[in-house]
Amino acid sequence: MQPQDIAQAFLNHTPIKGVQFEHNDYVRIVAGSHAGQFGSLITVIGLEPEPKFVLELESGFDIEIMQSQIKYADS
Repeated sequence: MQPQDIAQAFLNHTPIKGVQFEHNDYVRIVAGSHAGQFGSLITVIGLEPEPKFVLELESGFDIEIMQSQIKYADS
């Protein structure tokens, strides 16, 4: 899949192999410099070596985050 196709599939809530989350999922950061913060997933920007997302923090800032660094906020 091309990057634009991956991003569109994510926006459409189409399953993407290896991606555990969907567009606008509310997550908690569990690792890295932003650990403990919450936000909503905006888009997926890569799949290798693991899915990488743009996450909008509650503060309004956007960051790039790896799938292994986040969990569902209610888990």
